[in-house]
Amino acid sequence: MAEGLFRSMVAGEDGDWEIRSAGIATGGGQPPSAHTLSILKENNIDLSGNRSQAINTELVNSASHILAMSASHLYTLDAVFPQAAEKTFLMTEFCTEDSIRGQDIPDPIGGGLAAYTEVRDMLMETLPSIIQFILKTPTEKK
Repeated sequence: MAEGLFRSMVAGEDGDWEIRSAGIATGGGQPPSAHTLSILKENNIDLSGNRSQAINTELVNSASHILAMSASHLYTLDAVFPQAAEKTFLMTEFCTEDSIRGQDIPDPIGGGLAAYTEVRDMLMETLPSIIQFILKTPTEKK
């Protein structure tokens, strides 16, 4: 969901944005959930062709920024890929909304549509501040 929303938000931005999502504990190859597809469809986003992938060294090394959905993901990323610590952030770290800043974005898997809607709403509040942070950060690749 985050990848689809992020892609949609940067569609009008200058620059060469490459956005890829990966999981800490995924086997890879799974399609987005029906709830994710339904919620994104409301925003005219089609993510039906996407498949999950596990985070790996190649993705970490090629990324200019790595955004973790939760503190436990951030901890794991820092432990497994310490060389990427300076470019790894909690997704809500830059959020201008005080009630969201620094919070985990919960994994809605196994929850109903309301859980997915809550995650979408958090992402919609958080992603613009991430985009602004990335635009202000000098990097070779976005």
